[in-house]
Amino acid sequence: MTAQTLTLFSRSLLSKWGFNDGDTPDAWMDWCDSEGIDWPQLDFPLVALVREHLVPAITQNVSVVEIETSHNPIRVETIDGTDVRPVWTGLVDEPTLTPESVDVPMTEVLRVALAEKGLTEAPRYVPPL
Repeated sequence: MTAQTLTLFSRSLLSKWGFNDGDTPDAWMDWCDSEGIDWPQLDFPLVALVREHLVPAITQNVSVVEIETSHNPIRVETIDGTDVRPVWTGLVDEPTLTPESVDVPMTEVLRVALAEKGLTEAPRYVPPL
């Protein structure tokens, strides 16, 4: 059975390698495949999902920053006013963010991905003949 939710872990905001190193999650690709959605035509909306679903759930006062990189593109810069950028590469101990994670329904992930592309309908996968 394909997962119907995508889990975003708070600690991923504290690492250069968080959120699967910024790569598209297998759970998303598997769900799209099961729904007949041509996911390569959509950009996985990691930053938007983190901003809309994970950051508002975090109980600490955090500021996030977007980074142009081949790694995790969104990270916590400060927690309760303290700079935590040295945590990104493991130079200092990692603080704990709460909650540990949030689950986002795959239908919401799809809605955000479509909105970012200006689409109202998911592109369908058509197998080659």
